[in-house]
Amino acid sequence: MNKLENILDESLLHSASGDRKALRLLLKKVIPDRFHYYHESRDITRQEEYADLLYKILLLELDEEEEESIELAELAYLGISECISSAPARIYECLKKRIILMHYFADYFTDSLIEVFLKKYRENNLLEARNLALESIERMQLFDIFLIEQNFDDRIDRDEQLTDVCNGIELAPNLTDEELTEAQLMHQVLYAYLKAKYRK
Repeated sequence: MNKLENILDESLLHSASGDRKALRLLLKKVIPDRFHYYHESRDITRQEEYADLLYKILLLELDEEEEESIELAELAYLGISECISSAPARIYECLKKRIILMHYFADYFTDSLIEVFLKKYRENNLLEARNLALESIERMQLFDIFLIEQNFDDRIDRDEQLTDVCNGIELAPNLTDEELTEAQLMHQVLYAYLKAKYRK
């Protein structure tokens, strides 16, 4: 058993027992080696669990530097996206996590979206580029919500977390087919960009 497997198993034990102090200490140990552990999580096919650890680090605000926060959010996005494409039995939970991650930590994705999609705006008007990036992130969330509605319509209405996120999205929820296709493409391109950014 490798080190990451021990960390993941230990985190499950702390979560089950409600030992928040031990969980926080364990999560802090992950931060310096986040990049290495991301690759380990892929090797042992436990990306979703590792992404969940990174998500908890962000929620508990254990990260101290903005650069750390951005990397944690982006690595969590990668792990969750891999889960969406490879674990159909877990797709509801993975889509939900990706929606919530992009909603509450949208600011951590703006730089990458600007780099990939909005370079020309960045040179002339950084504020406009940032606003367009945030709007794109909302579209990407609406695409994931659309997928959930198509496949799990009965569940989304009973999910308070998702309802809160839906209520917090400023864009009109009725995206056209073209906008849905664009949002799906944004997910695919962002995933490819981040995968290249964090390759070994």
